Amino acid sequence: MPKGLGGFKAQLSLGIAAAAVAAIFVTAHWSIAVVGALIVFALSAAESELFLLFVVFIIPFGWVLNTDAPIHDVPVAMRFIVISGFFFGRLWRGQVGARRLLRSPVTRAALLFLCAVLAPALLLKGAWTRSSARSLYEMVSYMGFFFLILSWTDSAERMQRILRVLLYSTIVTAGFAICQEVVGGYTSLWVYLNSPGEDFAPWELRAPSFLNYSNSLAGYLNLVLPFALACYVLGKGKWKKLGAWAVGLGFIAMLSTQSIGGLVAFACVVVLAIFCFVRVWGMRLLLLGGACATAIGFYIAHETLNPSHVGVSVGYDTATRFMLWDTAWNLFVQSPIIGIGWGNFVGTYGSYISFIPADVFDVHNLYLQLLAETGIVGFAAFFVLMYRATRDAQRQLRSTRADLDRALGFGVLGAILTVLVHGNVDFLFRVSPQFSTLFWMLLALLLASAGLKGRDGPGGERVVAT
Repeated sequence: MPKGLGGFKAQLSLGIAAAAVAAIFVTAHWSIAVVGALIVFALSAAESELFLLFVVFIIPFGWVLNTDAPIHDVPVAMRFIVISGFFFGRLWRGQVGARRLLRSPVTRAALLFLCAVLAPALLLKGAWTRSSARSLYEMVSYMGFFFLILSWTDSAERMQRILRVLLYSTIVTAGFAICQEVVGGYTSLWVYLNSPGEDFAPWELRAPSFLNYSNSLAGYLNLVLPFALACYVLGKGKWKKLGAWAVGLGFIAMLSTQSIGGLVAFACVVVLAIFCFVRVWGMRLLLLGGACATAIGFYIAHETLNPSHVGVSVGYDTATRFMLWDTAWNLFVQSPIIGIGWGNFVGTYGSYISFIPADVFDVHNLYLQLLAETGIVGFAAFFVLMYRATRDAQRQLRSTRADLDRALGFGVLGAILTVLVHGNVDFLFRVSPQFSTLFWMLLALLLASAGLKGRDGPGGERVVAT
């Protein structure tokens, strides 16, 4: 337990015990929720490393309650409590360090994007809706987790533990997706965690693992696989093995999603890796040729590998996307400066399109969704953030000798590339809390790594542990 809280162990224990006794007089479900929330808050305030690493490990796990209550996503609610507890503890000990957190241009760009997201709800009449409120609540939780990771990652050893847990979590997530493909169904565990609603889609040979949908899994894997690939190429010993397992199982899980956008995005990462890590042009051309041959092979065998993208459903899906894109553009034209409000597209398109169910889909395009919901201001703020993060990732990849720092630099660079490529056909920032949480966490780890490198002095001597 961190210094400053050591003298309050007894008080914390008594407080939790008293809360548990009081909860007996409440209904069973509420008592469990209250006691659980208090324990999570206390562990976060105490900065229990084992607990916070567990929070990182369960990022890909979803648990959605089929209820009309404002809060129905359990992991998002839990992370919100974790964030509140963590910064309550930091405030209690006077260790927030706001100036250090705001020092990076990436952090300032992230806050600028958050302001652009909040602006329509504050400035436009009718932009504050139930869907918008839920989306903004989730967005605040992502940003809060970003600052938590940035604050908490204060040593090279902790950075290594976080990244190691992330790779183990990815291996488990990919393994569960493969199991779903083997058994030929979602499994009872997935159905329990994702209570089927009116828009529930039957099994179509597309594995979602612990996430809500197969495309969400593809996007999530593409955020981790660049780092795992770099660990395999640059790492030594256990890191190399971990990277190999994560890339191997992750790629099989990616195939199980049948996400064309996800596969194309991963192919772009492979090409990026060839140019970043292979110095001899002859070997580069050979590997690029192999990548092209593999892509052609996948295209030839697409009816076998992607049966869900063959037949009448493909035409319907394509028509749906074009209609959604057209509607998003029209909504942007109506409110071009700050958009219609974050999360409001899903509740708005039904007034423009009659042949698809209302209140179900997002735009399926990162660029048009940003324009429609946040306008030119939000669109520009997002790409300022992407530009700043890309520059920092490139700088870390090129300027450090530390293997783990280079792997993380490439990982973030590849993750941003997959977001921009996959974003042509999907928008996962609002659809998948797991994807969004991981994306912001990776940016925080990049900034934390740069800060640690600065402490180590020019060139840093940290290496990937064996």
